[in-house]
Amino acid sequence: MGEPRRIRHRVALLAAVAALAGAACVPALEDPADTTGISLVSTTRVDGWRYDHYRNTRYPCSVSGHQTFTIARKTGSSSSTAAPLWVYLQGGGVGYFDTGGTFQPDASHTTEQSAEEQRADLTRAGLFTRVRNDAAGFRMLAVSYCNRDLYSGALQTDPNNPHRLPDGSARTTNGLLATKAAVQYARDHLPTAELFLHGTSAGSAGSFNVAWALQRQGIAPTGVVADASVVNREAGAAAREQEVCGPSGPDRDGSVAARVHPELADIDNEVDKLVSRGQLTVPLLHVWSTGDSPCGAPVMDCPLRDGSTVRIGLPDCHHRPLQLAIAARGPASRSANLRLCVDDGREPWPCDRHVVTTTSSLRNTNPSSPADYLGTIMQWVRTRLTDA
Repeated sequence: MGEPRRIRHRVALLAAVAALAGAACVPALEDPADTTGISLVSTTRVDGWRYDHYRNTRYPCSVSGHQTFTIARKTGSSSSTAAPLWVYLQGGGVGYFDTGGTFQPDASHTTEQSAEEQRADLTRAGLFTRVRNDAAGFRMLAVSYCNRDLYSGALQTDPNNPHRLPDGSARTTNGLLATKAAVQYARDHLPTAELFLHGTSAGSAGSFNVAWALQRQGIAPTGVVADASVVNREAGAAAREQEVCGPSGPDRDGSVAARVHPELADIDNEVDKLVSRGQLTVPLLHVWSTGDSPCGAPVMDCPLRDGSTVRIGLPDCHHRPLQLAIAARGPASRSANLRLCVDDGREPWPCDRHVVTTTSSLRNTNPSSPADYLGTIMQWVRTRLTDA
């Protein structure tokens, strides 16, 4: 991904999804998704793994095609023995169609994702290598992100979308339902012992939404590894008002909210508030690098949930409410924060790495966290495997 696009995606994520948005025929958050449109597209065997690629015709992409997913398992492994399932939610920013029918900020991640793309996701370096090689015998599942809705859409008619379905009807956003359907299908067809969600960038923000929906459905994940992004509308509004990254850009919150399930668009249901109220009980590993923003870590007056403000850097401001909510659960909590300084040298400021779990070559230099942060993450995962 080129730098301009990378920055646009990250700016869009830092701009929060806002106010409550309603839509007709939206299912309850706890309702199961529709798996009746799922069919096998292809099977590939590569490097000792089998990759089964599926399409779900119940849920369309924003421009063309349908939501897809890929289930990966080691060749020769038993399909009748229970094993943990690792679900990957990729990034790709968040977007919407403007009044002229053009997808903003660009049209990437709006068409059907191929088997090759999803296989490439599951064979990345970093945390993926450790999961594939772990003695627990993980199966893996990659889901698509062709609505760019933070994995939060649930049959909302997509506003201003000029692309129609083959029967002439309007396209809908379905990131939440498509992900739930993929998880349900995997669990129905392969005995699943434990379930982990791993989200990067937009997938990080989306992983909290999916976790809450699955928990309410009665199939709560064993844990969530959320890498890089969290929705914090108050921080986004404060950053725009203070122009901490230069002149304020457009506030896209309302346009995005119309594409999101109403409960997930409600500002009172941001993840830190769900954790503080005890409504989201899935164990969370909250991961971020302190210079991860389009302009580094400029200091700002950061609004906290108790009405106070604190002078901290922009990335820490976005993550601070969830950091505090997790810390407030005490040392016995199964959730944890992993505040890192990971630098990949692409920006002139320190700790600039956006998404830290997709590389094996970098180390953390924040003295409050281990240098081998991937090892720390896997240790947390293995501990969750032993939870009662």
